[in-house]
Amino acid sequence: MMKPLSVGIIGTGFGRTVHAPIFQMHPGFHVKSIASVHRQRTEDRSLNGIPIYRNWRDMLDSEQLDLVSIVSAPGHHYEMTMLVLQSGYHVLTEKPLGMNTEQTLQMLRESERLDRQAFVNFQWRWAPIRQRIKHILMGKELGDIQHIKYHGSFSGYSVLTESYRGWEARSENGGGFLFAVGSHMVDSLIWWMGEEITEVYGDLKTQIPSYHGDAGIEIRDADDAFTFTGRFKGGTSLVVDVFFPGIHGMGWTLEIYGTKGTLIMRNDQNLECSFGGAFESIDIDPFHPPANLEAPALHYYNGFYQMIDGIYHSLTGNTPIIDLPTFADGHKAQAVLDAVRLSSETHSRINIDYGSLP
Repeated sequence: MMKPLSVGIIGTGFGRTVHAPIFQMHPGFHVKSIASVHRQRTEDRSLNGIPIYRNWRDMLDSEQLDLVSIVSAPGHHYEMTMLVLQSGYHVLTEKPLGMNTEQTLQMLRESERLDRQAFVNFQWRWAPIRQRIKHILMGKELGDIQHIKYHGSFSGYSVLTESYRGWEARSENGGGFLFAVGSHMVDSLIWWMGEEITEVYGDLKTQIPSYHGDAGIEIRDADDAFTFTGRFKGGTSLVVDVFFPGIHGMGWTLEIYGTKGTLIMRNDQNLECSFGGAFESIDIDPFHPPANLEAPALHYYNGFYQMIDGIYHSLTGNTPIIDLPTFADGHKAQAVLDAVRLSSETHSRINIDYGSLP
């Protein structure tokens, strides 16, 4: 029988609707408390018996916790993570890990100094289809990888032109799709390949730079589309492209080209490979969510549950769990994101500096 670990969650939005219910479904975790990022965000005092603090600092001072899950805008990650670590707790921080590599390297070093386990929420690693891709690449089934294309386009025009975006519209708060989805893409690419990206050339765009609503004008400088090319340490080239403000997007497509075969994944649901002939479908073992789980948690259950299961065994067994995303992984992804932003600003190719990892 699993001994439950006490979890505190900072965030009454995504943290309350996604992290909390999935943590509660795991027999190894007990959600002890939830705290608001901003005091004005909630008037509720409890959620299904779980106390809700209006100040996240009060939660850290008042509760005895094993793990704190930080689910806030990226601009808050550094301050919150450092205080959680200094309070003696293990931590799971949402992606991207920070606002820049200066922050993420300090966060990583602080976790090492205090001997606290520190994880970043790259939960899509644990989706069965992505695990299968990892297995295919590590087994060299496609041969030497020559080129990767990773593309996403979405039907976001009406969302951007008919509603406010809040902090997500502001780059100074960590808004933009490079941080929101590019962080996941970069992590998956580095994880699949098992090697670092060494150079990038990027272009960030804000296609819908403002919104005029009843509350006034919202000026936006966060990207709603981005593209970057790059190269891995071993020489493999890559192209990454995301376009959100489409009238009708086509979803996700991943193409991996090797010397023995080609792999295509569509929308994290369909996987096909060709070894010279026709493409053939690759069967993926399903991972079914509980019938009583509701949206939006339902969409994230597949990867998130398996990730926190790995976190539980890492915390209780004190042994590294394969594929579990740590602060070192979060820092590497941040280094790529920083380089893409710098490249877009300077219109130049950037060599990526990962710094001196502990």
